[in-house]
Amino acid sequence: MLRLGLAAGLACSAVLPISGQDPTQTLPESYKVQLDNDYVRVVRVHYDAGAKLPDHTHPPGTTVYVYLNDSEGVVFRHSGNNTRAVTRPAVKAGGVRVAAGEEEHHTAENPASTPSDFLRVWFKTDNGGERSLRRRLSPTDDKFENKQMRITRLTVTPDKSITIDTAQEPALLVSLPSGDTRWIERAQHVPLTTGEYLRIDFLTAPKL
Repeated sequence: MLRLGLAAGLACSAVLPISGQDPTQTLPESYKVQLDNDYVRVVRVHYDAGAKLPDHTHPPGTTVYVYLNDSEGVVFRHSGNNTRAVTRPAVKAGGVRVAAGEEEHHTAENPASTPSDFLRVWFKTDNGGERSLRRRLSPTDDKFENKQMRITRLTVTPDKSITIDTAQEPALLVSLPSGDTRWIERAQHVPLTTGEYLRIDFLTAPKL
């Protein structure tokens, strides 16, 4: 019993430092979970002007970044296996970046005089063997597709009617510029009100 208790204690101590670096837990003013299911985890990120955030961790895999406001460069200083500083370029509201990689450990600094707001849309799905998982979309790019996802920009004017049809795959709907999200299950028909949207279709199943 003593050995079992000691082993369990060691196992817990091995897990705690990693889970303790989850920014939604350690930095809740900057990272808030907005939606979480078997397919995706959406985290809303806010960096105050001049903010300096301590080291934290993001999981590996595919992530889509949806930028909600115009903001200047943000500096990420990585630790662990990839010790380097990377400056995210200035972004425009409605811009999108698709990225994939290993687990990240970094600090974040927003040296600008304005805040930075965006969504981290982390995919829990298989990438389907996709190799081209890095892409930047401007606010005027209407569509992007690979084996894992389809991203479509939708504009609904007062004189126009659009219905989301998810006959084949479920989808995430992001309202712009608010960043509000809605999950739409497979085989749904959802009419849209006037506004700007990003529709992200999930083309592969969740990982086992």
